[in-house]
Amino acid sequence: PIQGDAGLVVPPAKFLKDLRKLCDENGILLFSEEVQQGFGRTGKWFGIENFDVVPDAIILGKAIASGLPLGGCVARAELMDDWEAPSHLFTAAGNPVCCAAAVATINVIRDENLLQHTADLGSHVKARFEEMQEKYELIGDVRGIGLSIGVDLVKDRETKERHREAAAKIAYRAWEKGLLLSFFSGSVLRIQPPLVISKEQMDCALDRIEEAIEDFVKGRIPDSVLETVKGW
Repeated sequence: PIQGDAGLVVPPAKFLKDLRKLCDENGILLFSEEVQQGFGRTGKWFGIENFDVVPDAIILGKAIASGLPLGGCVARAELMDDWEAPSHLFTAAGNPVCCAAAVATINVIRDENLLQHTADLGSHVKARFEEMQEKYELIGDVRGIGLSIGVDLVKDRETKERHREAAAKIAYRAWEKGLLLSFFSGSVLRIQPPLVISKEQMDCALDRIEEAIEDFVKGRIPDSVLETVKGW
């Protein structure tokens, strides 16, 4: 429900409710693609839970097995039972090692209370970036839920023109400081750390990002880095 690589765009709460209503009125199935936002990333098991909407099906992947190749589709019984064999059969499906990794991932999220940890830490991270936004004009927007946060860099807050140069240089300087920071959709810094990250580790990363932003604002990052930094 939250656009990922498009820049971590969070839809208005009413949008998904209206979309659910539209689908119901026209016999359309509503799928929630949870490959990037699922399994705790937003502080809920699935991103769609943040909007109080029940989809007809959920698409899973990536975090379900902590990086091992596994994906899935979960839907209401009447939908899954309607598939005719072998439409649900795939050569690499049901790999036992990947399935074991998925079970272990679910156990860690549950046993280590990572949903609450992610929600709490996400609020802290957003607050830190909002403080930076007050200091730096190039931060046009801070958005996201849990530990799925996008920091949109702009040349002008009124026009919202993307500032790709700023994103590239800041990501490069962060790398020089020992922090891997990516950006996508041209100018959005991607803040999606591992859910097990501690507050101390997160603050260290945030400090380095702010130092990189300061270096950009002061003109301390050469244009030559733009030849190697491409972003997502």
